[in-house]
Amino acid sequence: MHPMKTNLSRLFLLSAITLVVPGFAADLASATQVLAPVLVKASAEGPDQSSAAPAVVLSTLKIESMSQGNVGDLLAEVPGVSSSYFGPNAGRPIVRGLEGDRVKITQNGTATLDASSVSPDHAISADPLTIRQIEVLRGPAGLLYSTSILGGVINLIDNRVPVELQPNQVTLLGRIGSVDGLRATSILAEVSAGSWAYHVDAFHKTTDNLRTPVGVISDTASASDGAGVGFAYVGKTSHIGFAFSGLDSSYGVSDPGVLIGLHQRRWDIAGATDKPFEPVKSIEYKLGISDYHHSEYDNGVAGTTFANKGWDGRVDVALDNRKGFEGVLGVAGGLSDFTVDGDEAFLPITRSTNAACFGSFTNRLADSTWKLRSGFRLESDKVSAQDWTHTGIQPSHPADSRTFAPLALSVGAVKELGNHWETSLTLSRTERAPNMQELYADGPHLGTNAYEVGSRSLDTEKAVGLELELAKTKGPVAGSVSVYYNRFSSYVAQQRNGFGPDLTSSGGADYSAVPRYDYAQIPADLFGAEAKTTFELGSPRRKLEVFGDYVRGVNHDTSEPLPRLSPGRLGVALEGADAGWNWRVDCTYHLGQHVVAANETPTAGYAMVGASFSYPFKVQGGEGSFGLKLTNLFNSLGRDASSFLKDTLPMPGRGVEASIKLVF
Repeated sequence: MHPMKTNLSRLFLLSAITLVVPGFAADLASATQVLAPVLVKASAEGPDQSSAAPAVVLSTLKIESMSQGNVGDLLAEVPGVSSSYFGPNAGRPIVRGLEGDRVKITQNGTATLDASSVSPDHAISADPLTIRQIEVLRGPAGLLYSTSILGGVINLIDNRVPVELQPNQVTLLGRIGSVDGLRATSILAEVSAGSWAYHVDAFHKTTDNLRTPVGVISDTASASDGAGVGFAYVGKTSHIGFAFSGLDSSYGVSDPGVLIGLHQRRWDIAGATDKPFEPVKSIEYKLGISDYHHSEYDNGVAGTTFANKGWDGRVDVALDNRKGFEGVLGVAGGLSDFTVDGDEAFLPITRSTNAACFGSFTNRLADSTWKLRSGFRLESDKVSAQDWTHTGIQPSHPADSRTFAPLALSVGAVKELGNHWETSLTLSRTERAPNMQELYADGPHLGTNAYEVGSRSLDTEKAVGLELELAKTKGPVAGSVSVYYNRFSSYVAQQRNGFGPDLTSSGGADYSAVPRYDYAQIPADLFGAEAKTTFELGSPRRKLEVFGDYVRGVNHDTSEPLPRLSPGRLGVALEGADAGWNWRVDCTYHLGQHVVAANETPTAGYAMVGASFSYPFKVQGGEGSFGLKLTNLFNSLGRDASSFLKDTLPMPGRGVEASIKLVF
């Protein structure tokens, strides 16, 4: 593999030097902490949504010790979340057995506008090195972004558009790793001058082929460069800012000779005004514009190119708290022009547009021990496909257009039980419009090794979900346990229908040995449970964490299991701080998956044991931290039941990673 070389990081590093040096000549502020941790939280823009929108809060020590190559793996340790693992370079979160467009990924509150939901071998266009915070939202809070709240919303925040004036600060990060030959460096600079705030970041990362317990997996190396520049004017009651960012990445997907070259350029505008008039608390607006494309190379020759050009914007109006009632109202809209061109183009040129109005509200009742949370979202979604003739590969398809009006509602009740105990019940009714792939696919799909055929007659996917949670929010023992049941009346699923066609007579290829899957709608049930509890062991500095999750999904009519569901997991971790060191030791047992869909194979259970250590220290003019992470200590052979590649690509083997962070 010969990863492409880019100059993106070098250009932005030069910009960083130009921007940062003058500010630091006047005032160099020493930092108080290392690179901000990733936080998985449940708060949305506006009121607190934590209890009626179940989510998980990860400890700072745990997240600072994590280093993953993709967003899916970064969140895979969160109860209820797994990854569509397609090797170390591509992985999209799967939440409670739901994936693809059922889990909306946003970047700073607007759509990522990439191709990650189309295929599991397509990476999300955000590298973990640039992420400063992650929000996982469900229930009423999720309705601010999507009607598909049973899977939820994952919002990736990079702070490239500053929202406040901050002390001048530069963070340098370096990482090396053994299991994949990781070599990564990054710089982050945040500078304030008068009423202006500036942000510059850049990174360069390379990896070699992945080492696993069964040997080195060829064609899994990668090379990535990314950078962003942003600035904002911050006044007393308002701010407005702009950011430009770019990502160039090349990575292998373990298929011999196949390489994906990914490019994205993104522009973001964001601002807010506080207390413009009664009863409005704030008005916040965001716009993201993206130009994305990636090409799939076979032995150096570009075979298929995916492109997505579009924009996504929103306005959120937060309401003042009036007698315990507060909320957010807003509108959103976007456009995406998506094209697939080349040898394995299985989709026509499509344009997807959407417009939405939404609200999320909290009402504390008079006795102050009850809180009601509710939300709604109404969308108008349109998918238009051009007429499509690709001789020898796909048959001719006329132009077509479908319009949908999905509506989602959610209501939750929270009862405070005293001594920081609370329980909540959330009922949600959701609808999701079929996407372009489910409607119009017709052709071979390399990522799934299938000949996919869409259905233009699909209706809106409808579901009702119920969740019960018991939580202890503070104290020496804290945690939560939840159970949920989701009933889909029209779940969009892929059903096996023989094999693909033989198109050699018309100049195409022979797909008669490739399994054919047709998109159809079925009734389906998904249910499960999640739990996580933390025990203080004599001191807040030493804790024991116990966690687990389970999900099951079946066709309601036939009881046949839904495909590629993760088995249950059980885990335990011990963490603490001694002699200046922060440390964590953990073990997660992944149960075997023996309840499988037709044409799937069972997956054996396995245990992963890891450890991480960090040591903070002082340097002249700032602070630093040294980190050491050990993964899969016993080199256990593990296969991810939710991965299309589980039979050929096991999980990474034993690895050691070292990192150094300096903050000035």
